[in-house]
Amino acid sequence: MGLYLGGNLNMHNPNFTSNTFTNLSNNVNFSNSKNSFGLNVGAIFNYPFNSIFTFSGRIGYNALGTDLVKNDNTLLSSLGYLEISPTVKFDKIIPIDNIYLLGGLEIGIPITKSYSINSSTNTVVPISDLPDANLRIAAVIGAGYNYEIKKNLYLSPEVSFRLPFSKVSNNSYFNSWDIPQLRLGVNLTFGFGKNDDLVESTNSPFDVGFRQVRAYDKNGNKYDVKKISVEQVQYTELFPLLNFTFFDENSSEPNPKYIKLSTDNETGKFSINALEPNSTDINKNTLDIIGTRMQKLKNANLLITGTNDNINEKNNIELSKKRCEIAKNYIVINYGIDASRIKIEARNLPEKPSSSKDKDGIAENRRIEFSSTSKELLQPILIEKEKQTISDPSTLEFIPFVETKDSISSWELTVTQADRNIKSFVGSGHPNILQWTILPNELAPSEIPIEYSFVARSFNDKSGRKSGTIPIEFYSYSKKKSEENLDKTVSKFSLIVFEFDSPNISDFDKDILDMNVLPAIKYNSTIQVFGYSDRIGEEDYNKKLALARADNVKNYLQTKAKGAKFEVFGVGENILLFDNDSPIGRNLSRTVQVYIVTPKEK
Repeated sequence: MGLYLGGNLNMHNPNFTSNTFTNLSNNVNFSNSKNSFGLNVGAIFNYPFNSIFTFSGRIGYNALGTDLVKNDNTLLSSLGYLEISPTVKFDKIIPIDNIYLLGGLEIGIPITKSYSINSSTNTVVPISDLPDANLRIAAVIGAGYNYEIKKNLYLSPEVSFRLPFSKVSNNSYFNSWDIPQLRLGVNLTFGFGKNDDLVESTNSPFDVGFRQVRAYDKNGNKYDVKKISVEQVQYTELFPLLNFTFFDENSSEPNPKYIKLSTDNETGKFSINALEPNSTDINKNTLDIIGTRMQKLKNANLLITGTNDNINEKNNIELSKKRCEIAKNYIVINYGIDASRIKIEARNLPEKPSSSKDKDGIAENRRIEFSSTSKELLQPILIEKEKQTISDPSTLEFIPFVETKDSISSWELTVTQADRNIKSFVGSGHPNILQWTILPNELAPSEIPIEYSFVARSFNDKSGRKSGTIPIEFYSYSKKKSEENLDKTVSKFSLIVFEFDSPNISDFDKDILDMNVLPAIKYNSTIQVFGYSDRIGEEDYNKKLALARADNVKNYLQTKAKGAKFEVFGVGENILLFDNDSPIGRNLSRTVQVYIVTPKEK
């Protein structure tokens, strides 16, 4: 229980004439809306039925008076009500801690009701002409925030709106006058009782677990995961550099979700060699990579083409141009590049756009594109390590479930190894399939198993947990030699990015295959080609598209590496290699991965 105090914005809506009053015959219409400010104060009592529903009864004073003015005539009203408000607070309806919603009724009993009329003629108006105050009935909706100052003492800022069903007066001459009200105030309450009383007593079941923890074989078929093999190898990976970067709708300002600028770093310096081996992060640094390379490639020129989605940004060529200018100025100013080396063009849709029928495709068309006569300027990023651990399978899928009649407020899946947090997923509602792509070196070079744990909570304060482990089989250099297994070199190339809905290899990517992939193929190598797609479109269609991409890469390599052993797999969207909520991730997913596995000689 406690007190409440607040201010009112009273929105008066009158509609009556001055000839309603005796001795006033100039027929002035009091029809101008008028806002006034008042005070509300009183006592509050909250009783929780459970963790969601709380009865909130309030009794106090509500001031609604104002002065209605028209020409030289003024109706002065002083209206005060004893209000009784039975309401209900709804906690945990929205996924923000301590926020509550409010709904109910306001019942106002008039306790002060004085009126007077001033007119230009100083005419006296009989008191019998003045309106009676009516019983006030209004609907209440609002929201607030519970802040615990100290144990059991709460301060709750609150905003509410009162929509009246009744008029100010039941007099037939004044029954068009009503007063909606907006309130802003604060409640100070003291709680007592045990928190256990807030938990709803119910027999509804609350069960959590995993339907399956699975992976995909090379043909894209699902299977239950019994163990993970972690192998230590010499590892080389090429990361593709997309020739475009993206913008938010109707914006030319770089968004850190898509564009990371070295000027945002504490040092303000950028080094390609310091990049983390992560395709998405690398492609957020495209402007800095291009600027660094243009410093070294003195004869390299750049064309930046700005585009828009031509739907929400329809025909906004000026926006497309501004996106180009932002990128050009950044490279010129931060890397000292002669402005004459960078040309810009602006258009609506890209020359080869993504789907304009899908929101993901529409977002991808809000971008700038880079092109150059210099092949080196947009080459992939090479990262080479002597010792890396790679996992088989490299992608796991967790399929958790929650069986309950309650609403699920939150859930979390965590994956750990030796108390080290490796991966986390969080959400609300019923969970979907959760996919984890295991990056090189993400698992420790040991046989310590990974542990996974799923926790879910309901709005009724119920919770459940289910945990499990997956054994690790680790193959180090020394172990493989003791078992007389040959060490091997694994070269991974995720460097070819296909255009939207296309299996065709561009001339640029053929050059990349010639320069980077073919030299890594030895006489005893096995070349594994995996085709992927983004999530746009039907799953079956994307699987066929992914297989066609893999086949085309295999066919091209086979013409120049005759006699090599090839294995081709069409994965499609079963495994999303990158975050498909991001346009960068969707573009990187339109790829093939080429693994060249070469045993080392004894």
